[in-house]
Amino acid sequence: MKLKPVNDKIVVREINKEEEHITDSGLILPDTANQGKLLEGEVVAAGHGMYSANGTLIPVVVEVGDTILYNKHAQVQEYKLNGEDVIIMSQNEVLSVLYKDD
Repeated sequence: MKLKPVNDKIVVREINKEEEHITDSGLILPDTANQGKLLEGEVVAAGHGMYSANGTLIPVVVEVGDTILYNKHAQVQEYKLNGEDVIIMSQNEVLSVLYKDD
């Protein structure tokens, strides 16, 4: 199956999924211990954009294949696509697109 997001929605594969961390002394730190951490994801599908009040199309600014940064508290919906966990979010939740230095 494939997903075709509508409007300004994007489908993202998480790259660095949050997990519990065990310190050297054996303390278990839950994923909530680092409240301000940014997460990375790869865009696997993107909608075409939203229409403004006057009918102008405002396109999505990310493309399939882009690596993005978003807040761990972003408004997302989790979904299992072909056995793989993905998230669906608005492009407004994207904080930045990562690019390699040339």
